[in-house]
Amino acid sequence: MKHLVTLAAFALLTAPTLGQTLPDPHTPPSGKYNTTNYPEDRKAITAMRLIDGLGQHCADDYVTVNPDGTISYGFEEWKQGFINAGASFKSVTPVPSMEILRIYEGKTAILNSLTDVVLGTPKGDVKIRVQRVEVFVKQNGGWCFVAGQGTRILFKEEMGALQAPGPKK
Repeated sequence: MKHLVTLAAFALLTAPTLGQTLPDPHTPPSGKYNTTNYPEDRKAITAMRLIDGLGQHCADDYVTVNPDGTISYGFEEWKQGFINAGASFKSVTPVPSMEILRIYEGKTAILNSLTDVVLGTPKGDVKIRVQRVEVFVKQNGGWCFVAGQGTRILFKEEMGALQAPGPKK
């Protein structure tokens, strides 16, 4: 599941250090979404995502919005931006019970997941939490990854820094 997070390295270089506390996740409502239909397709999507650690992409039909807001058009563009910044994945760990894979009419799949990521960067290791949305389509009898968006979840310390001070008394 290493590919769960496609990130622009530019944001990663300014990510928080490993010592910071991750926010507590809000667990999805139990039973709200159909997460059991198309069992064979679910197996195929999971297997496909593990092929090379970055998943199977549909040729160059891939667009991603990275946690820093940059857009990559095509997997190679995303990969090159990451390489240019000298960043690498050290670990990608899905947060338990925080993955929802929905399949529509056996042709389109949307995965929502929360993932803890440790990256190696020129400035040292950084730890981030990312909420991912990934879109898969079935083409020529197989599944491929066509779109993704990662939203970096702020650490508690960062959230506190963004809150406006209360009115003076």
